[in-house]
Amino acid sequence: YTALAIILAFLFCFQSMVSTTYWLMMSELFPQRLRGMIVGIAVSAQWLFNAAVAFLFPVIMASVGNSTFYIFCVINMLSLLFVVRFVPETRGKSLEKLEEELEQELTPDAPPATA
Repeated sequence: YTALAIILAFLFCFQSMVSTTYWLMMSELFPQRLRGMIVGIAVSAQWLFNAAVAFLFPVIMASVGNSTFYIFCVINMLSLLFVVRFVPETRGKSLEKLEEELEQELTPDAPPATA
């Protein structure tokens, strides 16, 4: 029952909080001219990793037992560190302003974009 409770708690937290943020951030962080292609690649990667977890989880659970959840905990902590370090704050910024800031940050030698 412990494993089932942890799985249900994870799904509830992920689907009600993290998952919605993921979709919102994808629509904000990529440049307009490349957004469709990059979001398509990101969604494909998401489904690939979802499939990997679905197929590997039973195998790891059978060999490691309940300690499997520690592996996923470490992966999530590393993901959190990545987000804190590399994902920019987008609150209160228009898509145009955000795209301009990201362009400056990623290509500092480029001349500023003019509208």
